[in-house]
Amino acid sequence: MIEFITALTINLSTYLALLSVVCAALFALGTPIVLVFGLWVIGFQLQVPVFPMANISITAFEELQSFPYAAIPLFIVVGDLINEAGISSELVQFARSIVGWLPGSSGNAALVTSGIFSAITGSNAATTASVGKAMHPEMVKNNYDEKHAAATVAAGGVIGSIIPPSILLIIYGVTFNISINQLFLAGILPGIAMLTGLIGVNTYIAKKRGFDINPDFEFSIYDVLKSTWKAKIGLGSIIVLLGGIFLGYFTPSEAAAVAIVYILFFSIIYGKIHELNQISNAIFTSLRLVGALIPVVIMSVLIQQNLSYLGLQESISNAVLSLGNKWLIMFAMIVILIITGSTLSSVPNLVLTAPLLAAAATEIGLSPVVWGITFMMSDAIGFITPPYGINLYVISGITDIDYLYVAMKAIPYLAILSVIWIGFFVFPGLNVLA
Repeated sequence: MIEFITALTINLSTYLALLSVVCAALFALGTPIVLVFGLWVIGFQLQVPVFPMANISITAFEELQSFPYAAIPLFIVVGDLINEAGISSELVQFARSIVGWLPGSSGNAALVTSGIFSAITGSNAATTASVGKAMHPEMVKNNYDEKHAAATVAAGGVIGSIIPPSILLIIYGVTFNISINQLFLAGILPGIAMLTGLIGVNTYIAKKRGFDINPDFEFSIYDVLKSTWKAKIGLGSIIVLLGGIFLGYFTPSEAAAVAIVYILFFSIIYGKIHELNQISNAIFTSLRLVGALIPVVIMSVLIQQNLSYLGLQESISNAVLSLGNKWLIMFAMIVILIITGSTLSSVPNLVLTAPLLAAAATEIGLSPVVWGITFMMSDAIGFITPPYGINLYVISGITDIDYLYVAMKAIPYLAILSVIWIGFFVFPGLNVLA
C-alpha cells in the first residue's frame, strides 16, 4: 500500500511538472495569461479529485461577492471620462506650472501629470496610455530623445499602483482581508517618494543632455493659481475621491461613483462633454478592461488554492525563514520579488507571491499593511522591468518605438525606484503613515 501511494505521488509530481512546463511554454509563445492559468487549473483539478470542477464556478461566485470589487470598473470609468472630456490637457498645464522651471520641463510635467492622473484613475496602464498620448509628442517637440521620452512616460505610470486610490491596492485589500483605507493611507509617502525620485532622474538627464531647457521659464504663483482654476474639474475629482475616503464619508466604491457624477455634472455644464457617445465610450472601455481583469483574478485565486493544497507556499516560506538571519531573509525576499515582479503580471503576482512571503514578512517585523505596500512597490517596479514590463509594452504600442529600446532608456528610472523600494523595505519606519 505504501509503495502504491509513493508511486502515485511521484506520478502526480511528474504530471504537475509536465503541466507547468507546457503552460510556461504557452506563456512564452504569447498565449494570454488567463488561458495559461486556466489550463493549469483545469489540468490540476482533473488529476487531484479533492478539487472538483464545480470548485471553479463556486470560487468565482464567492470571490466576486466582495463589494469593494465594484470600485474597479468605476475607477476605470473615472479615468476614461477625464480623457473623453479633455480634462487631461488641463492637468498637464497644471503640472507644468509647478515643475516647468526645472530642466526637462515637459518630462517633469509628464511625471507630475502621471502622479495626478494616478490619483484619479488608480491604474498604471491607463496612466501610461493617457499621459503618453498627451505628452510624448510634446516632449519630442521640445528636443527630447524619443526613446528617453517614452521611458519617462512609462516610468511615470509606475506610481499608479501606489498613489491612492489604486486598483491593485483594492484587489490586495479584498484578497487578504486588509483595510483598503489603511493601504491607501500607507501608499501616500512611498508614492510621493517614487515620484520625487523620478523627477530627480529626469531633471539630471535633461540638464546633462540638453533636453527641453527653458531658462526663460520662471515659477509664478499666479500661473499656478490660474492653471489650478482651469484644472478644477480634474483636481476636484481627487478631492472628492481621497477626501471622501479618508474622512470616512465614502467607501472606495462609493467615492468612485460620486466622482463619476461630479465629473459628468461639471463637464456637461462647462461643455466638455456634449455628446452621448463620449459617455458610452468611457463605459465600454471600462467593461472591456474589467472583462480582461476579473478572469485573471479568479484564476489566480484558484491557483493559490491549489498551491496551498500542495504545501508549496509553506515550503517556500519555511525555506526563506530557515536562513535565520534577518538580513539574509530580506535579501532572499528581495530576490524573489524582483524575479516574480518582472515575469508575472500584477494580479497573478499579487495573489500568488504575496502570501508565499507573508510569514517571512511577519518574522522580520512587517505589519500586514506595511508588507502590502512593500510588496506593491516591488510589483509596480516590475511594470518597467523586462521581460514583462507592461508599461513598456503600452508606451511602445503608442509611440511605435521598439520595446527593447524603451527598456534600455528606462534603466536609470528603474535604478532609483529600486533604491526607494529597498529603502522602505529595510527601514519600514520611514513610512510614518502606515
